Amino acid sequence: MESKFALRVIGIVVLLPTTLVASFWTFMGVPALIDSVTHPNTVYPYRALLLAPLLSAGWFGIITLWRLYSHFDANLDLGNIKIHWTGLVAGCLASAALLLAMPGQLLAAWPLIAALYFGWRLRASRLAA
Repeated sequence: MESKFALRVIGIVVLLPTTLVASFWTFMGVPALIDSVTHPNTVYPYRALLLAPLLSAGWFGIITLWRLYSHFDANLDLGNIKIHWTGLVAGCLASAALLLAMPGQLLAAWPLIAALYFGWRLRASRLAA
């Protein structure tokens, strides 16, 4: 029972706000990505090369978190665990990059809580199997 409660808390307190904030910033990041491709900047010439993987890795991590949430909520088979670990690592790297790019912006660390929780659950389920 306590794992369902913890899962719901992670879903409501961490995943939902993370997804909403990421959606908002994606609406600003995609035009910035298009602008950086069409109008290269002399000050930041590699902006597109950094922004595209950051957006992709962040969303890969968020989608992985939601998939793990639904798997653990419905007690479904996890499938290929390597994909889940890859998504968690991609999301953590995107969060770390955002923390480095925006010092003091601790909201970028918020998805790390869910990644740690689901990493712990993945490891526990793998050891139990």
